[in-house]
Amino acid sequence: MKRTNQPTLKEKILLFIGYCLPEIGYKFSYEKMQKIFQSCYRIDYSIKTLRKELSRLKRTGLIDFSKRYRKKIPTLSRAGKLKIIPHLPYKKFDPWDNKWRIVIFSIPEKERKYRAELRKKLAELSFQKIHKGVYISPHPLLNAINRFANELGIRQYLILLEAGEIEQEKRTIQKIWQLDEINEEYKKFIKETRKIKLQKFWPLKAKILEQKFYQIYEKDPHLPNELLPSKWYGERAYKIYRQIATSY
Repeated sequence: MKRTNQPTLKEKILLFIGYCLPEIGYKFSYEKMQKIFQSCYRIDYSIKTLRKELSRLKRTGLIDFSKRYRKKIPTLSRAGKLKIIPHLPYKKFDPWDNKWRIVIFSIPEKERKYRAELRKKLAELSFQKIHKGVYISPHPLLNAINRFANELGIRQYLILLEAGEIEQEKRTIQKIWQLDEINEEYKKFIKETRKIKLQKFWPLKAKILEQKFYQIYEKDPHLPNELLPSKWYGERAYKIYRQIATSY
């Protein structure tokens, strides 16, 4: 599921409770939360909407209530804390063995729902479509595809093979994975974060930057270094993302 740059309202409230409440001396009110969200996100949430979402978070066990200075205030449960911790491990593969993994399939129309599931799985594993029913990847993931196809009962419709090289390799890779466009997005992310300084209610703003990075990272096929443009900004951008994610 693709994310927007904006955190969800659920994430915003969890961030507010976990990080902003201590910053304002645990003086909780819906009005304060409303004002801070308007300042950080330029969105006016009604008090009714905020109350309703906070109640939902309580029912789902993401927040609790505790007494502080004789007043009940919301606090994050363990599950709530885990919800707002960034989870984006760096994707690193072993050195490339100069082999391409190729998946060829022709699945009958009556099995189209399984065809859609296979395409989704291929995308998750960063295989890319090169022709109709033909997907490639430099990563040794054919066993994963083999197991998945067997589980779906469509293995007989697939051909899995390895090849030493593909025609017009560099040009083909650039075209199907749009590496220049992804690299430019990484570069813009790096440039944008140069202007960022830790500021009031920083976690709310940091989450926007995290999700901007996530959108780029999601599109990145994480190809071996040999296949990337000479000046690739992905690793540098990831380091900046990790600095942001561990800054609060």
